[in-house]
Amino acid sequence: MKREALGTAAIVAGMAAAAPSVWQTVTHITDPSYRAPEVRHGEGHVQYHMAREALITAGAFGAVGTGLAAGRDRSPALWRAMACAAGGFAAAMWSGGPTTGVWAPNRKALAIHVASTSMLTAGVALLRPRRR
Repeated sequence: MKREALGTAAIVAGMAAAAPSVWQTVTHITDPSYRAPEVRHGEGHVQYHMAREALITAGAFGAVGTGLAAGRDRSPALWRAMACAAGGFAAAMWSGGPTTGVWAPNRKALAIHVASTSMLTAGVALLRPRRR
């Protein structure tokens, strides 16, 4: 029971820690400074990717939330789906480093990335179903 409560708390904390970053992405969708007239696929293409990222995040958090809602009845398959969703979200947060050389735009963003990644990872690990 303690493991379940700790895992749930960690995941909720990780999702809450990610909220400012997710909100930042959502606000970029309509921010005119994120229009890029020089982009080959049209000036709104960068904003399209921001919208896509926001919707993918909603789906990932929905999958993680579904795993949380299952509680102790969570199946190994549901846990794996939850782990994949959390892992994909975390990987996306860190994708800037290898692709652009920028791990986070500032220290606050870096702290958000570290907190959300570590809490989500810890929570998912704690909620792994025990072998029966």
